[in-house]
Amino acid sequence: MNSPIYLPWRSRLARARLSRRGLLRGSAVGAIGLAAAGLVGCGDDDDDDDDDNGAANGGDPDANGNGGNGGGGLSTVGYGFPFGAPFAGLLAEHYVADDRGYFAEEGLEESILYQTALLPLIAAGTLEYARVTPVNFLNAQEAGQPLKAVFQGTYAFVFGIRVPEDSEITEFSADAFRGQAIGITEFAGGEVPMVRALLKSIGLEEGTDVELIPTSGTTQQPTVDNLQTGAIAAFAGSHVDFAAIETFGLPLRDVTPEEVVNINADDATGVGADYLAENRDEVVRFCRATAKGLIFTIENPRAAAEIGIKEPYAPDSGTIEEVETFIRIFVNDRATPPEGVSYGEMPIDGWEAYQNFLLEGRTGGQDDPLAFEEPVDVSEIIDNSLVPEIMDFDLEAIRQEARDYVSES
Repeated sequence: MNSPIYLPWRSRLARARLSRRGLLRGSAVGAIGLAAAGLVGCGDDDDDDDDDNGAANGGDPDANGNGGNGGGGLSTVGYGFPFGAPFAGLLAEHYVADDRGYFAEEGLEESILYQTALLPLIAAGTLEYARVTPVNFLNAQEAGQPLKAVFQGTYAFVFGIRVPEDSEITEFSADAFRGQAIGITEFAGGEVPMVRALLKSIGLEEGTDVELIPTSGTTQQPTVDNLQTGAIAAFAGSHVDFAAIETFGLPLRDVTPEEVVNINADDATGVGADYLAENRDEVVRFCRATAKGLIFTIENPRAAAEIGIKEPYAPDSGTIEEVETFIRIFVNDRATPPEGVSYGEMPIDGWEAYQNFLLEGRTGGQDDPLAFEEPVDVSEIIDNSLVPEIMDFDLEAIRQEARDYVSES
């Protein structure tokens, strides 16, 4: 099977110039912090307020910013997006799949639910599909409410650690970071378990040897100030955070250890184990439609951005240029699977490595993302058997359609 081929993601990020505010304007991602939009998700998310953030569209496909090809005997299925509002950069493939008729081709109509409290809805059978983080797959399995990961579209790890380009620090080591402070987005940010695990691996203790300091907001200016004054020696965050910092004219240098760089666990399409057993063909068709949307998005991210920011999808996501840059960073540059893994598959060893990393960084505190203390059997979560059927379509035809897309503006 052919896997998409892309430019190396780090090289493009070095050239990116964008603002965190611009990328996230109008979205729930901006409200909760970009780092939380990556691999560490929303846990059990018991906030009562989430009930008002979004609701399944049901018979009205436009009720929550989702389009819909409507009628024609299409079966409506619900997809949960774990944030409170539409965002064109993170849902590009879904908006494209709807706009280009890929769901309709599979006999489906997608209704998107914008809400963080998704796991209980899947467990109750009121929501069929969701974007689920590896952490939440693990937590659900441990809780006896098993979800199956059936399709993964991005791979390269989204978090890392960087220092100013002129810093004397050249590696993530005990000697370099003892007595220092490291900036983070927020303590609920997805980069925090990574930092804690790395500190333990080099024999340093948070709060004693190293301080973690939240420095991010709607702009990365506070992070830049803290780096320039030496209040923090490094910053841990997502690669879009790093690009936003460089927007302020502060070049960064990567000191992320290779064991983190090579983790290939990321969000995947999740479905209840019982639902999959009873609706396997539908699950394949749903994932095939989103896979077509991904192939289109990867081939022409600008077209995907234009589609995403038009009505009835996510017009408040930012400009075409901002959303296109986000898509290139978050989709294109992270979409090449590791060697030996076909596009769409979940790498079991990558998921196991990520779980071990999280367990190593566990503190037992309330902000820990894991609800368990011992490893969960990842092979019970991942189901790669559907991927050959999901990817059984003419990839080149979709790519050509993307190349032939004519702007409506």
